[in-house]
Amino acid sequence: MGLWRHILRLGLATVLALHQWANVDAQLRDRRVRWLSVQSEHFEVHYPEPLGVVARHALDACERSHARLSRILDHDVDSRVQVVLRDDTDGANGSATAVPYNQMDLFVTAPDDLATLGDFDDWLSLLITHEHTHVLHLDTISGLPAVVNAVLGKVYAPNLIQPRWFIEGLATHEESRESSAGRLRSSLFEMYMRMETLDDRLLRMDQLSSSVDRWPRGSTWYLYGSRFVDWIAEQHGREALTAISHEYGRRLVPYGVNRTAKRVTGRTFTELYADWQTSLRAHHGAVMRQVVAAGRVEGERITFHGEVARSPRWVDDESIVYFVNDGHSDSQLRRITRTGDAPTELVRANGTSAPAPLRSGRILYDALDAHRDIYFFYDLFALETDGRVTRLTDGRRARTPDPSPDGRRVVFTENGAGTTHLMVADLADVEASARVLVRSPRFGQFYTPRWSPDGRTIAASRWAAGGYRDIVLIDAETGDVRPVTNDRAQDSGPTWSPDGRVVYFSSDRTGIPNLYAYEVDSGALHQVTNVVAGAFSPHVSPNGRDIVYLGYTGRGFDLWRLPVRRDQWRPAREYVDDRGAPREARAEATTSRRYRAADTLYPRNYLVDFQEGAFGTQLGVTLGGVDIVGMYEWEGRVGVSLEEGYLDADVAWRFNRLPAPISARFFRTISPRGGLQVGGEDRVWIEDAIGGSISTAYTMPRALHSETLSVTYSLSQLRQAEPFGGRLDPNTPPPVVPVLGRLASLRAGWGYSDIRRRTYDMTPSAGRAFALSMSIAHPAIGSELRSVNATWSWRRYVEAPWAKHHVFAFRYGGGLSGGDLGRRGLFSVGGFPTPDIIDAFRDQSPLGGVALRGYPQFHRRGTRMGLVQMEYRIPFYRLMSGIQTLPVYLNRIYGSVFVDVGDAWVDTFDPKELRVGVGAELYLDFTLGYVVPFTFRIGAAYGLMDDAGIQVYYHLGVPF
Repeated sequence: MGLWRHILRLGLATVLALHQWANVDAQLRDRRVRWLSVQSEHFEVHYPEPLGVVARHALDACERSHARLSRILDHDVDSRVQVVLRDDTDGANGSATAVPYNQMDLFVTAPDDLATLGDFDDWLSLLITHEHTHVLHLDTISGLPAVVNAVLGKVYAPNLIQPRWFIEGLATHEESRESSAGRLRSSLFEMYMRMETLDDRLLRMDQLSSSVDRWPRGSTWYLYGSRFVDWIAEQHGREALTAISHEYGRRLVPYGVNRTAKRVTGRTFTELYADWQTSLRAHHGAVMRQVVAAGRVEGERITFHGEVARSPRWVDDESIVYFVNDGHSDSQLRRITRTGDAPTELVRANGTSAPAPLRSGRILYDALDAHRDIYFFYDLFALETDGRVTRLTDGRRARTPDPSPDGRRVVFTENGAGTTHLMVADLADVEASARVLVRSPRFGQFYTPRWSPDGRTIAASRWAAGGYRDIVLIDAETGDVRPVTNDRAQDSGPTWSPDGRVVYFSSDRTGIPNLYAYEVDSGALHQVTNVVAGAFSPHVSPNGRDIVYLGYTGRGFDLWRLPVRRDQWRPAREYVDDRGAPREARAEATTSRRYRAADTLYPRNYLVDFQEGAFGTQLGVTLGGVDIVGMYEWEGRVGVSLEEGYLDADVAWRFNRLPAPISARFFRTISPRGGLQVGGEDRVWIEDAIGGSISTAYTMPRALHSETLSVTYSLSQLRQAEPFGGRLDPNTPPPVVPVLGRLASLRAGWGYSDIRRRTYDMTPSAGRAFALSMSIAHPAIGSELRSVNATWSWRRYVEAPWAKHHVFAFRYGGGLSGGDLGRRGLFSVGGFPTPDIIDAFRDQSPLGGVALRGYPQFHRRGTRMGLVQMEYRIPFYRLMSGIQTLPVYLNRIYGSVFVDVGDAWVDTFDPKELRVGVGAELYLDFTLGYVVPFTFRIGAAYGLMDDAGIQVYYHLGVPF
């Protein structure tokens, strides 16, 4: 059964990796929110009360998607799919899985201005189509895997254990083929793929099949997968994708993806992939030649960092402010000269910010920050001229601010329930004066509003039903809307010329995003650029001579500067709509009821395992459950030692419906203990401990740091499981019997962290963390025993000034304890243990980097302890290499040199007893099962005291 537990872990790790987001349980912890449910034949949708209409729309979209996808994928569900709607984040995303039952988790917020998901005809319908493809694909289980599930419950879905490019590629393919939009039609996504090809950056199959450590990072599996899967469908028919799903879904032993492809198509994925890349080079090469032949018009590139850049804005004729997240530094607002020189970090910004400078020197921007210690929403901020940051809104979900020319008002967008409205407010008090200028219809969206120079008109990008993403002009007083464009092209990022006569914007009406100029008086539309990649977010310098805009290469977004030359403009081509009919949005008519957690809380499977316990091999059975919304979760395990027959039990329960979730645990453990002395000799005795604990933790998140307070009360009865053995001799000292009885303790903890790890860091490279924990056992809280324990730690990371990703790391940790003999905490310092590597892989439990290296394990013991560690960490090489589709991938190699100083003692500290260890370590990051990360550490340390000599160690582990 150990094999199945390992396979299940890999599968669940895949599920967790499919989509990642932060703060997904915010509305769950908000006691003001009431949860309801609606259901249809195949689905049950659970939602917070304000989303009633959205939930009914989602229910209709679910049934429509199922009717089509169940035929295409040749699979039906045997029970209702559980769907959760959330509106507690300003990010657009979702997730789905089939283990332990079919479920989807959906965010109703629509994608932002330049999101890869931004091409949609109906956001919820597209998202549901994508996620329900996951459900049907992953739920396709037959053969021996179905037999395993019939015995154990639903624990094994072979299609979960596939390369992510196929899992996400299939879903992205269906989202596009079953709508009139989607990422297969997205000009932004096509630009990504075009420049991957033209810049000779196409990934190898081994790279694509595992973890990807370069731009476009998390979008890579969707980008390559969707187009590769679509090419397979063109070459072998759409039914080939269904056949692959069914063929792999009946395999008991996973990872034979090439064999599956060959059975279905006659060729391996590796062979197909090579042909697909050949077709890409031919197609994108032809596109480039066509652009060049028509006359290439683009600006001069002035930044070269790549990755993510957004919202360039002229501060004056000589400098530009914009947002950047290049993977090597903190995400930030940055100021540069018009030629790209002298970059200056202005302020760290959480999220993807849009800066907007005022004439006074202040800069408005939007950023993610905490609201009520529960939510993380976008809000408005101002960077003052003296460097201070002023928060202008709190929990308003406001984005893309733009100040009026007189600096008195601000226009911005506000999100809620999947809809964004256009807002205006007085800058002196945004919260009190904010009002809706244009209210969007249900699911309508506004993006990037910009004031005209005279302050009378606002240009904005607007999404309307049917997938129409157009530029509109809005009267700043009345809210009357005048369309500039009206078609299915993706029109975005409008801005004004300084004289107010021209509105510039980006449009993909030719298939490639370019800049366009709309003459307000005449209505004439001109094409300004003609680029191979794409051009977005233009902004004109105050003197009207230059445009700065976002351009693109295979390494990501950068800034380009283009002189304004009307003689190079060409008439804009008409948009040709070949997308087909858009999705029709409607709401399912049904009655809601209160959400019932018990309907999904019961266990759907059980796991049998053999683990090494205190008395040898232990046979265990684990049950657990969590309701679909996540209000409650529980897990229980019973284990029996096969040699002694001792029974251990552990049951844990957690209630998440509070700002500070509550956890409870009940246990019974039998284990060997020390502390018994007979005849002056230490003897092992058997302890029987029965008890429980209750705990809670309150987190105070902030944009750039977080704090956590925790409290735990535990109570246990300690007794001997067997009589104390051994003969007594009157000539020897009297026996020392362990202290037994009732042990009650109260533990409180506090933690703070602003540690950062950038995309290309090997380890954390900036910030600090503090942790303090104290526990006490005393009759006042119900204990017959007395003890006190305290531990603390501090960590600090500083990037070396001479090289990126070279890091100085420091750590100090300490502890003290006291109390009844045998119940005082005993600390120790020493080197790492030598674990069994196979067990480490199986349990996925790496060793942390806290040790006094160069000495044996538990070298020094005492009731006091202190340990200082200092390291210099050096990146060596990004391997990024595997073998075709095999589930083993080598990521990165890095190393460190270190000095450790520490000791453990009783009562009195003696500096002369300090132990010092020096040495070096080498780390290899690698990935197994396509998604599960590991780090292998090998080190050599020399203990300078006690003739400790050289200690060589190796294990799975991570640095502190």
